[in-house]
Amino acid sequence: MTNIWFDAPDFPRTLADLLLAGTLGRDHLLRAAAMAQAAGEKTPDSADWPRLHRQLLAAALEEDPLYGPTAAALAKALRAASPGRIDPAFAALVETVAARFRPPESVAYYERLLAGGNLGRIDAYLENEIRNGRAALFWLHIALHRAILGRDFDRAAALAGLALAGDLTPLGHKVAGDLALLRGDAPAALTAYDAAQALAPWPAGLFRRPLAALAAGREDIAATALADLLRLMPEHVSAGLALYDLTSGRRRRLGRLAGDLCVALYTFNKADDLNKTLASLFATDVSVVEGTVRTLLLDNASGDATPDVVAAWADRVGTDRLAAIRLPVNVGAPAARNWLASDDRLAQAAHVAYLDDDVDLPTDWLARLAAAAEAYPEAGVWGCRVLDAANPAIAQGVDAMLLPPEPGQEEPQLSGLHAQGFDFGGFAHLRPCLTVMGCCHLFRRERLLEAGGFDIRFSPSQYDDVDHDWRLALAGRPPVYQGHLAVAHRRPAPALVRPRPDQLAGGQANWHKLAAKHAGRYAAMAAAQRETAVSDLRRKYEELAEAGPDLPIRRDCV
Repeated sequence: MTNIWFDAPDFPRTLADLLLAGTLGRDHLLRAAAMAQAAGEKTPDSADWPRLHRQLLAAALEEDPLYGPTAAALAKALRAASPGRIDPAFAALVETVAARFRPPESVAYYERLLAGGNLGRIDAYLENEIRNGRAALFWLHIALHRAILGRDFDRAAALAGLALAGDLTPLGHKVAGDLALLRGDAPAALTAYDAAQALAPWPAGLFRRPLAALAAGREDIAATALADLLRLMPEHVSAGLALYDLTSGRRRRLGRLAGDLCVALYTFNKADDLNKTLASLFATDVSVVEGTVRTLLLDNASGDATPDVVAAWADRVGTDRLAAIRLPVNVGAPAARNWLASDDRLAQAAHVAYLDDDVDLPTDWLARLAAAAEAYPEAGVWGCRVLDAANPAIAQGVDAMLLPPEPGQEEPQLSGLHAQGFDFGGFAHLRPCLTVMGCCHLFRRERLLEAGGFDIRFSPSQYDDVDHDWRLALAGRPPVYQGHLAVAHRRPAPALVRPRPDQLAGGQANWHKLAAKHAGRYAAMAAAQRETAVSDLRRKYEELAEAGPDLPIRRDCV
């Protein structure tokens, strides 16, 4: 058995759990950096903990490069580094960002503008504050976030150009790369990242550079850059996952499903959304299914045009491909899932795919999920990466893991790395996790039924799928996340549309139900998750080493 960085006896289990969840998300990385710093204080003679502390802070700054507190913490750590370990140009850049990020004395006027909702006045105010130099980086940080949410990349680039010049030019290239990657211009992003690295090289390299190379079709550049990053920072789990999926071919692999498939949907008063979902569903490449594909649709007593939409699609594709159930009342999501699972027509299927009524499916979604099932046949469910349909830079669902509780908390929490920024491609990997988003997921029918039904205490919706996934994990059937399948979800992300008070209250209530239901099982879940994640990553690192890359995946090799 190959020893990996997490095998070191002095490596804190809580820090390992954080890193195994992924090395993305500003706040997630800052928390991990603080743990690395604390570990170093216990063993002051070790040079490895200060190295990891610096690299995690640099990774956090890559995630959010205009956030002054990160730059200040990194500048302090860089000053303590031994001479020759850090490029002077990078150290100078970090010092400049830390010094120039100055919050204004008051943001009251800006808050009044936000309350007024006049977008033109808000944009004019932000531009003026960036131009006049007073707290320019602070306001640029806010303005760029707003522009990306609105997908106004031209405005974002123009605003960045106002402040990121002179001694901040390397950061200007970095931000230009970020904007180009989110805009979908991967070659431009790669060029910008190369310019940033040429002027002020980041300690372990930029993770987004190989992500841009992958998006641009330059797998050769991506493989070299990912291997280089791992040599310098073996704890960068997200880079390790990306390199494995690249070298193994998993990022492109399509699979096949043996036996019949039942696609199960439930809907309520979303006629337009349902029509679009069915259009993408019936455009699916079903040749990968070695059996019959049938769709079973449950209408939860919709009062809009949903029955007409269902009837029209049944006429178009035939009732042998689309069968409908109409209930007299809305029974909610968990009961609807159970109703579908108990239908005799579903009992004929080897596999069951549950879909929400507001998703846009790529034509190869079944082949991608089938590839996940072939890679991890033992899984209880296979899910995917879920993006916001209006803004694909926003990830709504990725591979969620259980994280150690924060100080003062009694319960662990689900990871939310994707909610701490935008999706640059770092969540495109295939691996086991603790739960996947339930708007598009695949089951083997017998495992779906063996796990028990979806708990109707989570009606009308939210966390019934998480509860089901947790039960699968505890039964030794962990969920598997197929991040190379991206499904667009037409329910807007909270970053775009603030949830209604009743939605917030319902979600919070169901979370408390979930926490109470599993209160005595967190230790078992955390242990099972850790064992699965470590075993999976170890196997991947061993295969990488056998394939040729000389990766120092042990901490003592760095």
